[in-house]
Amino acid sequence: MSPTASENLLQDIEQEYTSHQDATVELRFVNYIIDLLSFYAIIIALIFLIALSAYGTKVFQALERMSDISDFVLVHVLYGFYMLIVEGLFKGKTLGKLITRTRVIHERNFSFSWGDALRRGVMRMIPLEYVTGCVGTPFHDQWTETRVIKERKR
Repeated sequence: MSPTASENLLQDIEQEYTSHQDATVELRFVNYIIDLLSFYAIIIALIFLIALSAYGTKVFQALERMSDISDFVLVHVLYGFYMLIVEGLFKGKTLGKLITRTRVIHERNFSFSWGDALRRGVMRMIPLEYVTGCVGTPFHDQWTETRVIKERKR
């Protein structure tokens, strides 16, 4: 008995899913470090531009009045927005993922959308969310049904 079209489709989908090799924890850590460094490079450039502007003094005075907790939360929110924009613009890639030849895909359709980038970015705004990647799959992957994979060699 030959398989039906729907059985063939299911087999194709299963093969597509299993043919993607997940990025290792070490590779993901390298991605994180590279992306964090690029984030801070942009923040430093923005601080420099603000310092040159007419509002520089007022902005810095406001930042100095912030508590350590407010500063901590602000950095996480900015990092979440940064990752949202970068992953959204570059279809699941960041500078770190470009260098390590990895990318993000959605678990069901193997693509990546702005909606996926938004959900992942919001998840990254949760302070200390990145720690979850040290003990398994990070929350920003679990709760958004995405995963980081190694790109296939062409």
